[in-house]
Amino acid sequence: MTRFQYAITGIFLVFFMVFSVIGCGEREKKNEDLVVGNWTQYRNRAYVLLIISPKGTWDSSVRIADVTSKIVKSKGNAKGSWHMEEDQLIFTVMESDLPEIWGQNDTSFFEIVELGEQIMLLKEENGRVSEWKKSRSLKIADALTEAAVVIPMKPLAVNLNKNRSNTQDRYLCLNMSLVLKELMPDQQIPVLHPKAREAAVLFLSSLFYEDVKDFDQVKLQKSKLVDVLNPYMDGFIKDIEVEHVIISTTMEKVEEFIIEHTMVPKKEGDAEGEEKKDQEK
Repeated sequence: MTRFQYAITGIFLVFFMVFSVIGCGEREKKNEDLVVGNWTQYRNRAYVLLIISPKGTWDSSVRIADVTSKIVKSKGNAKGSWHMEEDQLIFTVMESDLPEIWGQNDTSFFEIVELGEQIMLLKEENGRVSEWKKSRSLKIADALTEAAVVIPMKPLAVNLNKNRSNTQDRYLCLNMSLVLKELMPDQQIPVLHPKAREAAVLFLSSLFYEDVKDFDQVKLQKSKLVDVLNPYMDGFIKDIEVEHVIISTTMEKVEEFIIEHTMVPKKEGDAEGEEKKDQEK
C-alpha cells in the first residue's frame, strides 16, 4: 500500500470516529432519562414536589398555601423506589407521612400519557390524568428545603438605651441575616423594604444593656425583631440568624466591627495583581 493510500485510509478512519461520536451524542432520550428530575404538581392549594433520582429512588413533599398564595407550612414527606415497565411508571412507597397521596408500603401504577423535557402527564389507576411540570434542577436535599432562603443584612451598630445619664455608653453591634419562610416553586423572593433597616435600628436602640447581656436575652430580642421587620417583608420572615454580636464601650471597637463585616474578600487574581504591582514598584 502506498503512502497516499495509507493517508486516505487514515482520513476515512478519522471521519468514521467523529461521526460515530456525534451520532452517540445526539441519541434520543429514553423515558428513563426524561423522567429523572424535579417535578411539581398543584392541587387544592397545595404543591406536591416529586424528585426522581436516576438511582431508582424518589422523594416527595407537600407544601400548603393559604388564600394569599403564601406558604403556610410543609405538610409532610415521603420516599421510595421507582421503575418502568413498558408505558407504566411504578412507584413503591417505603416511608410516608402523606397517606392521602403516598400510602405507606403502597405500590402505585401510572400510565405514561405524555413525557417530555418539561411536562409529564400520568394517568392514575382511577382514570384521572395528573399534570407534572419540571422545575429547575436541584439536589434532592436542596429541593426539599428549597424555601430556606437567607437574605444577609449589612452590619448594624446602635447605642443602647440607658436608665441614667451617667451610665457608661454601650454599643450593640450585630451581623445578621433574614431567614424566609418556604416559597412556592418559581415564586420570587420578596424585596426588602428600604425602611426595614431604619425600623431595626429604632428597635435595637430602644433596648437596654440588660436586654442583650447574654445569649438567652439576645435570642428573645431576636424573635421580637422578626415581628418588627415582617411588615416590611410581607410577612415572609421566618427567623433571624445572628452570625456575630458584640457589646462595646468604645467607638473604636464599633468601627472595627463595621469594617470587618463589610469588607468584601479579595479574589485570588486581585491579590496576585497587587503583589505584581508591588514587585514592579
